[in-house]
This record gives sequence, C-alpha cells and structure tokens, in this order.
Amino acid sequence: MSNVILFPLHSRSCLVQSIADALRTVHGPAANSFWRERIAGIVADLRSSGLPDAAIREQILGLQDAVQGQLAG
Repeated sequence: MSNVILFPLHSRSCLVQSIADALRTVHGPAANSFWRERIAGIVADLRSSGLPDAAIREQILGLQDAVQGQLAG
C-alpha cells in the first residue's frame, strides 16, 4: 500500500515561510521550543489523518530541509 501526499509539507510555501520567519526572531532554547511545539502539532495532524510514521518522518525531514533552505536564502 502506498500513501499519496497531495500537498507535501516542503511544498507548502506559506507554512515554510511562517516557520522560517518565526525562527528568525527567536534564538537558542526559545527557537528549539518553538520548533518542537510546531512540529508536534503537525505530527499530530498527520497521525490523525492516518499517515504511517515512516511517511510522517519523511514529511518532517522535507519540511526541515525547506525551512533551513529558506533561512539560508
């Protein structure tokens, strides 16, 4: 069985931009807390939609790469 992700997290430009904007304004432990809380909410949403853990991990890693790219650019 395969899972089709119609709107992968890394392609959601508003999501990527909003996280990057927030991380530009917070630093250190506050940035870590923000990231963990935001990702926990996203993971909970993905789990409630029935996505398996491996697919969730792939989505989160893609989102992380996109946010890091936005912060570097």
